Amino acid sequence: MFKKSLLATVVAGLPAFALTVQADDSSDDPLEHISVYATRQPAPVQQILSSVTVLDREQIEQAQVSDLPALLRQVSGVQISRSGGKGQTSTVFLRGGAAGHTLVLVDGVRTGSATLGYASLAELSLQQIEQIEVIKGPKAALYGSDALAGVIAITTRKAENTSVQLKTGRYQSHEADIATSQQYGALKVRTNLGWSDSEGFDVRPGTQADNDGFDQRYGKLGAEYSTEYGLWSADHHVLRSRGQYDFDPAWGPGADQVETKTSQSRVGWALDGDKASQKLSISENQTEDLNWGEDSPASLFATKRQELDYQYSRALSRSFTALTGVNWYQEDVSDSDVAYEVDSRINKAVFAGVSYQSGVWLADVTGRHDKQSQYGHSNTYELGLGYQLSNELLLRASRSSAFKAPSFNDLYYPSGGNKELTPETATSNELGIKYQAGDVQIESSVYQQKVNNLIQWAPAEDGNWVPQNVGEAEIKGAEFSISQSWQQLHQQLAYSYTDAKDETTNQPLIKRSKHTVHWQGAYQWQDWRLFVTSDYQSDFQTGDFATPQLGGYTLWGAGVSYQLSSELQIAAKADNLTNKDYLYLPGYATAGAEWSVRLHWTPDF
Repeated sequence: MFKKSLLATVVAGLPAFALTVQADDSSDDPLEHISVYATRQPAPVQQILSSVTVLDREQIEQAQVSDLPALLRQVSGVQISRSGGKGQTSTVFLRGGAAGHTLVLVDGVRTGSATLGYASLAELSLQQIEQIEVIKGPKAALYGSDALAGVIAITTRKAENTSVQLKTGRYQSHEADIATSQQYGALKVRTNLGWSDSEGFDVRPGTQADNDGFDQRYGKLGAEYSTEYGLWSADHHVLRSRGQYDFDPAWGPGADQVETKTSQSRVGWALDGDKASQKLSISENQTEDLNWGEDSPASLFATKRQELDYQYSRALSRSFTALTGVNWYQEDVSDSDVAYEVDSRINKAVFAGVSYQSGVWLADVTGRHDKQSQYGHSNTYELGLGYQLSNELLLRASRSSAFKAPSFNDLYYPSGGNKELTPETATSNELGIKYQAGDVQIESSVYQQKVNNLIQWAPAEDGNWVPQNVGEAEIKGAEFSISQSWQQLHQQLAYSYTDAKDETTNQPLIKRSKHTVHWQGAYQWQDWRLFVTSDYQSDFQTGDFATPQLGGYTLWGAGVSYQLSSELQIAAKADNLTNKDYLYLPGYATAGAEWSVRLHWTPDF
């Protein structure tokens, strides 16, 4: 029904409407997003030879979504699977890749659990975030392991003034946050503190009759000191301190609570000159997940990651720019309660690249060599070529390779690991086009990716199920997005087609829908802003024997905000307006209709 109504109307009608609108030529320099991580150097998104979506602080606030996974699902190529509601485990599938195929960076620092092999995004509060970059396609040539499907790069809050936010919603949900900064000559100090909790709902009806809520505390303290020898920075943030959420385990009674803590400390230095720039970052990232229950002993999984990253870029001429760098990090899981046969590993890497821009041609060539103490050497590359058809229109093509190292659980989990595993590898090809003129932005791309040595659970010779390199996957897809404004009206559309198959069995990869659509229409009138959203996801395979397939669904939402004064704004949002009954996973309930009210205060001290 959706395909004949909303999808047909929006996909056919929106571009037609956009083409009838004259682009606003009143400004020769329209506001443009800058990507910091797609090429490791700041560059306008329009000039980058890969698919990049940048969400800034204003867009994050205007979306009025409940959490980071809900925001990311609005980006083409991103699908989300949840084990319940807000605060519960959420898995990101970027361009049909697995959960561990997306590298997550926080302020440029690699984060996530080395035991699980991926980062949890449900725990990071949106109030901690200044900007998000979703970089689609393999980026191992710049960042090494885990960036097989792409990178989600998060820049934490950089408040320039004081702001306070209070929020309440269904399921006794509450949030409070304050962000502020202070300038002392050449020294700027920033801080951000917040709290969030919710009673939640029963995420697995028919098992434990309880509400599965969460309780979260977070904070960040950072400083920047500017000198003639460069910009020095230091920060420490606890992304979730003493955070706790309840859950209903799929395997029956047992551990049903988790206390998590993610902390990160970083010292950085950056020096920009007329022709050259340098960056140095030294950091430590820690994650802890403590599982327990009334009838289950506590079990701790902990990761400590220390990292050093240095890069140097130089303009060789008007057309050529060179990039070189080194990266070193050590992962240690020895504080975990599980006795891993090997509990630490070191990765050393060097990378180099050359960018070319002259006339209508753009090109990027990047290569990286990684040496890891567990599995040895890996070489990756990325090649990009662009042709500027006009000032507004860029045609691009790229080819890249990537790898994903097995996690500690894959390799050494007692009675469930396989230390003979080798890294998953991939090659990808992509064609794309970008258009930007005035208030109209359009991007479209098609891609094809082959994943070899896919790690999947399979029976070993002794009959036990363990992770094995038994699979190969082919992922083909297409993406289209458009953003268009006309006077007080703004519309945006993101569509994705994903065909992800296991070539060994010729079956679709589980939890991947072929079609997703996100649409938003907004109207700004004086101090009022109103918007409507629609999200569609087609049916998908679950991998569950009892419920092998779940149907598609469409969710509608609406929001409104009003600027009471220059300092005070009130906003309200309703999600799943029709109270649609849908599922992310078999046996796990979803939230149903939800509402929230937010008060945002920016005092003018």
